[in-house]
Amino acid sequence: MIVTTAPPGSRLVTQSDHARLAADLLRLFRLPELLEHPRRELLLRAIAEHDNGWWEADAAPRLDAERESALDFRDVAAGLRQEIWRRGVERFAAESPYMAALLATHCLRLLSPWEADPAWESFRCQMLERRQELLAAAGESPASLEVDDPWLALADRLSLAACTGQAAWVELAPWRLEVATRKGGTASGPPGDEPVEIALQPFPFAGVTAFELSCRYLAPGPFVSAASLAVELAASPWRRIRVRVRPL
Repeated sequence: MIVTTAPPGSRLVTQSDHARLAADLLRLFRLPELLEHPRRELLLRAIAEHDNGWWEADAAPRLDAERESALDFRDVAAGLRQEIWRRGVERFAAESPYMAALLATHCLRLLSPWEADPAWESFRCQMLERRQELLAAAGESPASLEVDDPWLALADRLSLAACTGQAAWVELAPWRLEVATRKGGTASGPPGDEPVEIALQPFPFAGVTAFELSCRYLAPGPFVSAASLAVELAASPWRRIRVRVRPL
């Protein structure tokens, strides 16, 4: 779950909705290297499913007692994170081993903050071995992953910037980004339910383009348990935020 402050409480975006936005963004890039990409549809599907391992966790979000809200994905403990990443790779391994290999590459890239942590070494080695097995099953080479993973990383980070309102997610040359919340959301919406505007350079779209992001809002706690959090979340209606992308 992606959890951001939205006074007086918090806004929650599932990893599935974040991944769907990531794929929607990349699908409309008007760049020749993507329009003519030999694995275009497979790449877009991998992006749309790159956080599929979080489905179960987002269905029953953990409680962050300190923030009096759901636990943000950045604060998930190592053991659970490894379980989620393994599940995300294996879910599509039989159906599409190359897609699973690309998802394994995504996991390995995200491991960089823990490279020096011995607790992650066994997982890293297992994921490297599994990726090789999946590539062999797909009849593909690491060169294909080297082409495709940067697109997954870019789409992932663009969507995270939209979901969190934090431009720092996109620190990938030559891309530059500014993100702002525009005042004037729907009068019936809760505080914080304003459109998000992203200014992007280089600009890969045909023109100013709008997307939608699904989310829910939680009033501030405290919640006495994860069960009480789940009850409150179940009563929260789904809302859609407009995400507008324009040239920087």
